Amino acid sequence: MTNQQTPQIEITNIVYKNEVKRTQSDEYVEITNHEKISVDVSGWQIASGVGRNKAFTFPQGTKLAPGQSVRVYTNEVHPESGGFSCGSGVSLWKDSGDEVRLLDTQGNLVSGLAYDSKGNFTKTTTPHEQTSSVDAVVKITNIDEILNKPVFIENQETKRYLFSDGEPIKGERGNEGGWLASSGFESPKVVGADANYYNHALWKIILNGDSFLIENQETKRYLFSDGEPIKGERGNEGGWLTSSGFESPKVVGADANYYNRALWKIVPSGDSFLIENQETKRYLFSDGEPIKGERGNEGGWLASSGFESPKIVGADANYYNRALWKITTP
Repeated sequence: MTNQQTPQIEITNIVYKNEVKRTQSDEYVEITNHEKISVDVSGWQIASGVGRNKAFTFPQGTKLAPGQSVRVYTNEVHPESGGFSCGSGVSLWKDSGDEVRLLDTQGNLVSGLAYDSKGNFTKTTTPHEQTSSVDAVVKITNIDEILNKPVFIENQETKRYLFSDGEPIKGERGNEGGWLASSGFESPKVVGADANYYNHALWKIILNGDSFLIENQETKRYLFSDGEPIKGERGNEGGWLTSSGFESPKVVGADANYYNRALWKIVPSGDSFLIENQETKRYLFSDGEPIKGERGNEGGWLASSGFESPKIVGADANYYNRALWKITTP
């Protein structure tokens, strides 16, 4: 093997649906060294080929002996198979189908293995293909280009994806009867996540008159503005946090367009967009700290994952450019 050749390290197994329910902590990816010499895989990554979300980076000093196989578990440690774990509180590999990629330190694809919902596996290796552990996206400047197509909506400042929490809707739209707890059902929140977990960060923009419905691809929930409409000039509320004297109302995922609060204007602003609710006039706004490092480092969006993603609110003004959004296609 010369320095220019790709080492014969291969993903040889993916166990994506095992005995631990919900978190599936016992999922694992197995890689094998087919070389006749040891191979240093320090800094190599195992990533999702579908969401491009990094799952694991091999620590410095990791070498695979000739013929050696190791496993990387979602959230368990097994010393007998290498002792590697992603430490994720949520499942990493979709039961409905996914692709696992092994990337070297330069981002070259060393090995790939995809599977479908029936458990059929396909090798996807393309030696020296340049890839990344973040989503490959195309920026959109004209909304007409992507109507009714899956898109990411990414905050310009925090780099967080608009993300729909909660269960998918059931039955007909409007069955939940409203979006407040007083209606008998409280609509789940919309948050800013650092990655596209389970495709809950994919949305469809649907033309509705001279406004748009923004529907989550997985939950089928509409982006929905809670709270009172703004009063007076933009910026009168002074901020979006309680400490500013006014706490901006939340944005949720509703099952229907109650009182037209699921209708939005998408207004170009430089190379980004302001997304303004038709009824409340509030801007879609990203709270919380910007993401750090690679997408997926936070491990999920729920507190149970070890990190709770910050909320998305409806603000009366574009404070610190947190109401500016990029719209991109996967």
